[in-house]
Amino acid sequence: MKITLIGPVYPYRGGIAHFTSMLARKLIEAGHDVQMISFKKQYPLWLYPGKSDKDYSEGRETIDANYLLTPFDPISWKKMVNEIRNFKPQKVIIPWWVTFWGPAFHHIISCLKKYGIPSTILIHNTLPHEAKVYDRFLARWTLQEAENFIVMTQKEKLRLTGLLPHIEYAGNKLEVVSHPIYRVFKPSGIEKGKLRSKFGLPAEQPVMLFFGFVRLYKGLDDLLEAHKILLARGLQIRLIIAGEFWEDIEKYKQKIDTLELSNFVMIFNKYIPDDEAAQYFEMSDIFVAPYRGGTQSGVLKAALGFGLPVVLTDVIIDEVTDHFPGLCKIVPPQSPMMLANGIEEQLNTPLLSNAEIDAVFSQTWEKMVKAISH
Repeated sequence: MKITLIGPVYPYRGGIAHFTSMLARKLIEAGHDVQMISFKKQYPLWLYPGKSDKDYSEGRETIDANYLLTPFDPISWKKMVNEIRNFKPQKVIIPWWVTFWGPAFHHIISCLKKYGIPSTILIHNTLPHEAKVYDRFLARWTLQEAENFIVMTQKEKLRLTGLLPHIEYAGNKLEVVSHPIYRVFKPSGIEKGKLRSKFGLPAEQPVMLFFGFVRLYKGLDDLLEAHKILLARGLQIRLIIAGEFWEDIEKYKQKIDTLELSNFVMIFNKYIPDDEAAQYFEMSDIFVAPYRGGTQSGVLKAALGFGLPVVLTDVIIDEVTDHFPGLCKIVPPQSPMMLANGIEEQLNTPLLSNAEIDAVFSQTWEKMVKAISH
């Protein structure tokens, strides 16, 4: 099958760039003829909260792509439609998570429809995590143009059908396919004890990891409260916070001081490039995802790819977490006490073997490729 896939790939950074690259690779491995179209530029500088949207780490997954799309440049929209028409795909797959790109994708989808080329929207987030008043309008206006949809959790399906209630009876195809697990970070090859020594961590104390962009909906506040509870119980546990803060870091530093956690918390306030990321997972004993909102997490799937025991809130559970019943402890959101209980319980859980991880990795990507290609 000829498939056009649109989305960020190398050198763009972040979980969705990892996802799109891996999806392109798996589609190609399955025998499909894939046209990969990526961004020439994603955002104007004033809109992006991070320091950079690119990561040139060695060893990253690379995909041959045409870097054509600038969502705020209508001339690039026309060029992209022409490229797709010339390729003559049977399907066009468009990842969706940024409403700012709505006008570009509305134009592209509607133009392709005129030429008989159907579009499938692969939903990461129907609406942004911190939605503005205009986001609902932009999402509805754009998404209603597509013929088919893939969402990655039942919760996201409810969000989509709440926004577009007609799609369940208007002939649109809507599938739920869980977010696959990741194995995108190359192992460091450094023994765990040496890694901890490198980062100034004691070898004998347990270490929990919070990884990724720090945003309000991810619940770091709740994890700090849980950390205090664990220390009060006599459990000398360390916390690594590794990721770029998209909020005021001073607020968290003040909370750490107030809770008297300073000697037990290490903060790495930066985007962790791919060639360093594995080290943070490898020197940790447990990964914690105390999310208050959202519907899925690529970082969670990366942690599972390392076989780490995880504690997550029930806002981001899906079918994939069901594959790891012993590895995944699910707790309610915004409950530091339940979070602390879950962390203490999971510290006794052994890591999965590579063979066990590989089996689930293959299954989850096979399901995604099948959903896209049939």
